[in-house]
Amino acid sequence: MRYKNVYALFRERVAQMRDRPAFWERGPTGWTSIGWAEWERDAHRFAWALLAEGLTPGAAVCILAGNAPVWPTSDVGTIIAGGVSVGIYPTSSAEQCRYIIDHSDAEFVVVDTVAQAEKIMRVRHELPKLKGIIAVDEEAARRFALVAYREFLRRGEAARARVEAEQRRRASEAHADETAIIVYTSGTTGLPKGACLSHRYIINSVESLRATVPIYDWDVTFSYLPYCHVAERISGLYNRLYAGTAAHFVTDISKLDEYMTEVRPTVFASLPRFFEKIYARIQSDLARDTERERAAFREALKLGHQVASLRRARQQIPSELQREYERRARPVLARVHDYFGGRLRLATSGGAPLPVEIGEFFDACGITILQAYGLTENVCVAFNRPDRYKFDAVGPPMPGCEVRIAEDGEIMVRSQMMFSGYYKEPERTAEVVRDGWLLTGDLGELDADGFLRITGRKKELIVTSTGKKIAPSFIENLLKAEPLISQAFVYGEGRSYLVALLTLNRAEAERWARSSGIAFKDFAELITRPEIEAMVRRAVEQVNARVSSTEQIKRFLILDRDFEIERDELTPTLKLRRETIARHFADQIAWLYGEARPID
Repeated sequence: MRYKNVYALFRERVAQMRDRPAFWERGPTGWTSIGWAEWERDAHRFAWALLAEGLTPGAAVCILAGNAPVWPTSDVGTIIAGGVSVGIYPTSSAEQCRYIIDHSDAEFVVVDTVAQAEKIMRVRHELPKLKGIIAVDEEAARRFALVAYREFLRRGEAARARVEAEQRRRASEAHADETAIIVYTSGTTGLPKGACLSHRYIINSVESLRATVPIYDWDVTFSYLPYCHVAERISGLYNRLYAGTAAHFVTDISKLDEYMTEVRPTVFASLPRFFEKIYARIQSDLARDTERERAAFREALKLGHQVASLRRARQQIPSELQREYERRARPVLARVHDYFGGRLRLATSGGAPLPVEIGEFFDACGITILQAYGLTENVCVAFNRPDRYKFDAVGPPMPGCEVRIAEDGEIMVRSQMMFSGYYKEPERTAEVVRDGWLLTGDLGELDADGFLRITGRKKELIVTSTGKKIAPSFIENLLKAEPLISQAFVYGEGRSYLVALLTLNRAEAERWARSSGIAFKDFAELITRPEIEAMVRRAVEQVNARVSSTEQIKRFLILDRDFEIERDELTPTLKLRRETIARHFADQIAWLYGEARPID
């Protein structure tokens, strides 16, 4: 571990990068930069203001905001003031915000918009430990009599002379094992848990990433995944901090495609769903090409698959095949690179399995998407490497991380990147840490090449009436390999066969229907069209052909809406809340078993 704490890392990197951009913001006239020196200045001002307002050593500061400069400034500012930074998902309800603020014993909360301020004000009377609420939006500050963020920074500058020595002492003396941040798990069942992550966790995790898939100060990246999630916090914020890499903030995710062509990233970390959407767009665009153009693309893709399969097998590519690929395939497949801006060198995916077909398609086009696996309690567990990867696995274990499989198939992890425990919950910590090993709750296997495969969640196993145990997430991920399917929920607890509730990706379904000449007046009508039902049925049949008879989907239903975070059917990280979905769609499930008709 090169640095003893986050402050030491931050000071050294700022000294090296002072005159270069740290972040980019998109405004009405284009992108403007925020320099490393400005980040350092405002982070210290934020820290000084916290101390002037009475931040207790080790107390929490919650950040309820989207991806913008306020997030890394408040985060690092909190840490260098001797506090603990806690993120809250912007999609959280007022009650969810109240729980995290109260449970973390937070003394300050930062909010960015009027809407977020309104959430906190609705529960303010239930938060007696709060010393202050800081609002980025000036209107929010005026409306609710809060301190404006810019005013808070000015207060920090004014207090510098009397608090700077204490700030530097707290920051420089922070021990590697002290908690720097708390990340609350999204909680598919029950209340979220606050995982305490130390300076050691952060720095070891980043150094493990750099030994596997390094990024550099010249790379061009986006920041659009929520900072309160451990992946963007570690592999995004702190990894970029360590490397000196600037990030372009994306505040409106609907404009990500547009920003791709403007920014032209060299590194892109995302979720499987994004790559599936790009794949669907490519297929839709190809459908509008002439038959001659489609034939040329199919031939180029065939050559690409030959080259990629040899590369994955780490075999030498015959010179004749390489020449043919360069002459006939590369110019045609270049159009796929344009969807990512044209200069992507590293693409990574996590959070859920990437469909094998999607991975192989992009690999054949010259864009290798490297899958990874981790969890809040140990973010760096396994990662595919640029020169050693498989699409049906999440990669070999990370440097510094040991992985073993328990007798019941559970993945166990031991490393210097493990969390310190759940905040105020030693009993729940003891449930997942045994003899120094973290019990992940995930099921998996290590293949002969040392690659880790995820096969399901231990707690989500379905036990059928015949006693067969089935991992539903494995089947659900196979179903979602069809780009038109947005979410899949497999059910069968205590039943003799499995059924599925499926939701459609509305934009992709409508685009596919228009390109196929299918008329419809609205989405409600579209999902009833036989062409849609036939396509979904083919996807189900393809999945059934890949699993055992007891794992096959016997009946399915296409829902007229997607599962929603606001209805508590999805976690903020889009994981299924199985009990909630089963309750909300009890009539539809009963109908699938011939017991009732679905409600309208």
